[in-house]
Amino acid sequence: MRTRMRALGAALATGLATTLTAALATALPAGAASAPAPELEPTVRAAMDAALSGKARGSYGVPATTPLRTLVEPQRWSPDRRWAFGSAAFLIPSGVETAPVTALFVARLDGRTWTVGLQGTPRFAALAHAAPAPVVRDEERVPFARTAEVGSLSADTGLSLPWKQGTGWGHWGVHGNSGQSRPYNSIDFFGGDGNVLASRAGTMYRHCTSGGRWPYITVVHDDGYTTGYYHLRDTTAKASGSAVRLGEYLGRIAEELPCGGSANGDHVHWTLWSGSGANTPVAVQGKTIGGWTWYEGSSAYAGYAQRGTTRIYRNACCNLINHGGGGDPGRVFENAENVTIPDRGTAESTITVTGIPGNAPRALSVFQDIHHTWRGDVEIDLVGPSGRAYRLRDRDADDDADIIHETDTVDASAETANGTWRLRVRDVDVNDSGHIDAWSLTF
Repeated sequence: MRTRMRALGAALATGLATTLTAALATALPAGAASAPAPELEPTVRAAMDAALSGKARGSYGVPATTPLRTLVEPQRWSPDRRWAFGSAAFLIPSGVETAPVTALFVARLDGRTWTVGLQGTPRFAALAHAAPAPVVRDEERVPFARTAEVGSLSADTGLSLPWKQGTGWGHWGVHGNSGQSRPYNSIDFFGGDGNVLASRAGTMYRHCTSGGRWPYITVVHDDGYTTGYYHLRDTTAKASGSAVRLGEYLGRIAEELPCGGSANGDHVHWTLWSGSGANTPVAVQGKTIGGWTWYEGSSAYAGYAQRGTTRIYRNACCNLINHGGGGDPGRVFENAENVTIPDRGTAESTITVTGIPGNAPRALSVFQDIHHTWRGDVEIDLVGPSGRAYRLRDRDADDDADIIHETDTVDASAETANGTWRLRVRDVDVNDSGHIDAWSLTF
């Protein structure tokens, strides 16, 4: 029965794909495979309109009928010009003070049709996995896979405030991306030495590079969060896609508008996003950032940061001390080597942990990037140095998707942290196979 259902599902999927391709795809003129750049951009714009235009209008606080312009910037191409990677952004209408809604994209030319995956979607993760190295770098594949995760994010974000630890700045309250818009995922910071630093280690991307002298910057982090930094000048000269450290210089507070909009006074419009669903704004309410827990007020630009019994309200410059966060890149251990999962067989991938004193944490984070032609066949266990197995995923015979991008938290406090940890993946049914693409442990 399952084989027949698979055949039926494949036939339906093929028919649906054919219909969608005929309806939505942008055809390329003869000979365009060697120079497809002009034809890629309309396809990316169509994908952005379909997935994010409503979100952008809500984030910008404008009516649903307001037309938006989309800036598409391919940044990398494969030698045969059949793969592309870049950024797309909805330009902000004049007079609106907000940060831009953007999405990275990976695109592949399939025959005479571009297939486009937007950041935070399973298609983006799958295309990023398959793309050649000139288009998606090896060190980007796991963070890109994480953006497609579905699940809760930790309230203790592991993020630092975006300036030097131990020093104080001011803030203009908790608010939405365009002020009143929901959720309240934004905080405007000002004062101090004016140098804006990365809130956590991650991969930095530049957006709206043709919209002004200085770009809009986002940093994709290893814990599922993405942070945005708008209005900066004198930005880092690092290329889009470069790794940045916790506390690394990104730019200076200013009123720059590379993606449009407006600004009032030098500051950084700092925003919090989840990669899931192509950049979903995340409310800062109840989140710990820089050692402070943030709370909304009764209206936008109110609220406060609290640490112990101390509360810091808006405009109180400059006693909001950055107590850090940002994680420790040395506490993330990863294995990105492919390991084949045989049909009705078992695969194991190992990580050796060193330099961590004592036992593992009660909330050990385990990220899994696994590709399998029927993922419901798969059972996954984390095996600690003691040999004890911690179940991460049970089989589900009805789950016919083919990619697992998940982060699970297990209480591994009975285990010594240092030693060999194993990810054990067992295929429990016939006719399908796959591989472990990558996995990591965060202590």
